Amino acid sequence: VGAADDDNGAVDCAEGLEVGAADDKRVVGEAEALRFLPALLFLPIWLTIAIREDLLATSFRQYYPLSIAMIFGSLIAGSTPLGGGVVAFPVSVLSIKFTPSQGRDFSLMIQSCGMTAASFLVLTKRPYLLKDHGSLLAKTFFFNVLGLICGAFVVVPPFIAMCIYTTSVAGFAIILAYVERCVHYERGGLPLSQSSDMQQTVRSDSSVSLKEDEEGDHDNSPQPPAANVDLILVAIFSFIGGFMSSKIGTGADMAWYAYGALVHNLKGRNTIICDNDLTSMSIIVMTVTSIFGTMLRVTTSGDEAVTPDVYHAFIACACFVVLGAPLGSLLLSRHNQRRLKNLFYILAALQLLIFGVVKIRDDVVAWCVIGGSLCLVMFGITITNRSFYSLRRKQLEVETGKRVVGV
Repeated sequence: VGAADDDNGAVDCAEGLEVGAADDKRVVGEAEALRFLPALLFLPIWLTIAIREDLLATSFRQYYPLSIAMIFGSLIAGSTPLGGGVVAFPVSVLSIKFTPSQGRDFSLMIQSCGMTAASFLVLTKRPYLLKDHGSLLAKTFFFNVLGLICGAFVVVPPFIAMCIYTTSVAGFAIILAYVERCVHYERGGLPLSQSSDMQQTVRSDSSVSLKEDEEGDHDNSPQPPAANVDLILVAIFSFIGGFMSSKIGTGADMAWYAYGALVHNLKGRNTIICDNDLTSMSIIVMTVTSIFGTMLRVTTSGDEAVTPDVYHAFIACACFVVLGAPLGSLLLSRHNQRRLKNLFYILAALQLLIFGVVKIRDDVVAWCVIGGSLCLVMFGITITNRSFYSLRRKQLEVETGKRVVGV
């Protein structure tokens, strides 16, 4: 009888484990479906509008090349610090023959859908971002919106808008390559550089020579950048990002990533934001910027109003980006990011070459401005890195009580 009871108990336990496993699978399945909630809510609205306005067949027939391009662009938007505008703007202007203003409008509108879906997924997977960095994001949003508003009142000729786009993408490619290839971050550690004067890695097992400070204990604690200076830097980067977005439909995400990688991550050991989190936050920044930018544009009337062609292109692409961007967020792994970044470097070089051949041609002034801007970016990288690396080295000396030699 006892043996029979044991067998029955074992069967009950096995059945309980099976039921528990089934419940876990159901919960996981519901969580996976929840990640795509924005797409599930958006697609019925999109389909209703397309059918009601009789735009479905016309839009796809006219703008299917743009739809194909935005499938790729939405994956980039959800998995790199680059918004979908980095594909939407050049393809719509150079291939579809939109004006830069139309390209800007399309870029903002399409990102307001795709990036929102991606941000929802990011916040579902990384809810700590708002808790840990909510204040920094709030400051960024505020100055982004100020940049958008100021940019709305500044008239920029189409050629200048294209120059802004080309220069910003090429400049960001330089920043991204520098961060990826030359500066490596360790959580709680120094930035590690492969440049000639920073070859040695600072570790506890000491590949760097540490010598006791024979001069005695002195309070050499370096003061972190003052709060008002940090706020000014956030304001400058964010305002520029918002202004760029008002002209070319993208830029806020690139400006945020540049600030995070070149300024925020180099000002203290305890402030480092890992690369995946920087990318995730850039997605959120571009989401907010594109939503408010779209609001500014669709409420504009008169000659500057959004044209019907832009709405048709939006209908043709929105259904793809609202799924592609969150799918791209699932690719936020180091291996996949490296592949997409390498592809971006190629695209940045190609767009600079194509724009130069098609638009700039023999305009010496334009080439000088673009070249000078890129040189300024490289100069800024050098100055920023050296200044903040010196501060970080002093912080290490204070924390270890030893002199750091060889870095």
